[in-house]
Amino acid sequence: MGISVDDVARNKAMVAKLSLPFPMLADPEASVIAAYGVYREKEQRARPAAFVVGRDLSMAYRYIGRDFADRPLTKELLDALETVKDSPRKELRSDPLPPGPRQPADTGRTPFPLEHLPPYMRGVNFALEAIGERFAEDQRLQKDVATYRAIAQDYMKHGLATLKLRGS
Repeated sequence: MGISVDDVARNKAMVAKLSLPFPMLADPEASVIAAYGVYREKEQRARPAAFVVGRDLSMAYRYIGRDFADRPLTKELLDALETVKDSPRKELRSDPLPPGPRQPADTGRTPFPLEHLPPYMRGVNFALEAIGERFAEDQRLQKDVATYRAIAQDYMKHGLATLKLRGS
């Protein structure tokens, strides 16, 4: 499942737009997001993060992005899911979470049209290529550029696949 500070209607639209095979849960107060340690007070949103939790409640995978663009690759998530698919089920028990640090609000942001994703990510890829060429001697930056290019290419690949699946 996915968890977002967005409301139920926005999450339903995201599931439909991306043909997601899992539900998106609304956490407008960021209670769960804060409990996982990925809430950013200044931006009033979550850091991109992915957790794969087995049915036995073991944490098989944990990825917390450094910034809004830092996300795990799809293959990493699928590999992590594979490791927990046969785990035995354990009953979940939890105390209620305290109220989250965020007041639910409509940000007024409009959803990014899926059709715009492939050309947008191509532009991101070209910009990263230019930055990489300009700072070829900076090995740390080269590593970041390679990481973000892989993320952009992953998004573009899966965006195109989703568009094809939807028949657009």
